Amino acid sequence: MFKKILALLSIALIITPSFAALKVLESSTDQSMVKIGENLYVPAGANVTSAVAIGGSVTVAGNVKEDVVAVGGDVYLLSPAAVSGNVVAVGGKIEKAPGVQVKGDITEIKFPAAMITKGLGWGIAIFSVLSFIAFLVLAAFLVALFTKPLGITSYYIEKLPGHALLWGFLGAILTVPLIILMVLSVIGIPFIPVFIIILASACVFGYIAASHIVGKKFLKWIRIYNQPMMFETIIGLLLLFIINFLPIFGWIVKLLFGLMGLGAVMATRFGTQNR
Repeated sequence: MFKKILALLSIALIITPSFAALKVLESSTDQSMVKIGENLYVPAGANVTSAVAIGGSVTVAGNVKEDVVAVGGDVYLLSPAAVSGNVVAVGGKIEKAPGVQVKGDITEIKFPAAMITKGLGWGIAIFSVLSFIAFLVLAAFLVALFTKPLGITSYYIEKLPGHALLWGFLGAILTVPLIILMVLSVIGIPFIPVFIIILASACVFGYIAASHIVGKKFLKWIRIYNQPMMFETIIGLLLLFIINFLPIFGWIVKLLFGLMGLGAVMATRFGTQNR
């Protein structure tokens, strides 16, 4: 137990100060380049499989065999760059110099950056980031302590997403009637706080499991395989946090994954039963 606590404290110390500059995974096996929290640069003459930046921009002057992706940043294609796959910028712009060859599609998925600073206000934006960092640390603790149950829960979402969504939808709908029944029965009133704590725990547990699937699928999409569950979960949480700023689409995506997570927790009883 002491070793687990020590490991978890180490994880917290690493993750908390490094969220804004969370470094890197550079895979030498498939020559993919991935940067998290910083910009990525593919120099002229370099040959890489894919180039991905999360929370940063991508500048390409070399050759990319597959896709170039920037989530929360811009893509700059400088001559004599050549991209055989797609070029995607989520929440940013794409600038392509004359003579640059792109065989795939060029896609910009925009959302209003001013939404963070003007619509919500600086105070709320800062609070949102700090809350996310705290949740990131909590997720790291839970993944370290409950690796197997979270793995079972995320596996259920991966294999039976429709069932997980249905269970989550039913659970969300039945929450209010159950609380009302507890209030009306009088003797059930003392159990309401317990029920709310269990429900909140299920939502958090399920959302982390769903984030693991998001991160795992994203890494698989950019040809990076067999990463630790901790890393895959953090990537998924980062992606869902960024997607949250997309108008309408963002909160719908988070809601769907939240419901799938809740449903998977219900079906597997917090990951204690394989289904």
